[in-house]
Amino acid sequence: TALHPQTLLTFRFADQVLPPKYGFPMKLRIPTKLGFKNPKHIMSMFVSNEYPGGYWEDQGYNWFSGS
Repeated sequence: TALHPQTLLTFRFADQVLPPKYGFPMKLRIPTKLGFKNPKHIMSMFVSNEYPGGYWEDQGYNWFSGS
């Protein structure tokens, strides 16, 4: 997903700093993720080659959620 050509990690939009309501200071847009997987706020990032699982996966949702 991170290598998808439309995945964006951005600080600006339309040549202006992102306002808080749009994710200031940084927004991550992942087009291959459905709504329940879209990040709202980035608090930290880590890189791993292992399956992380999570709350929604424990509820039966697919980890890739549409990709």
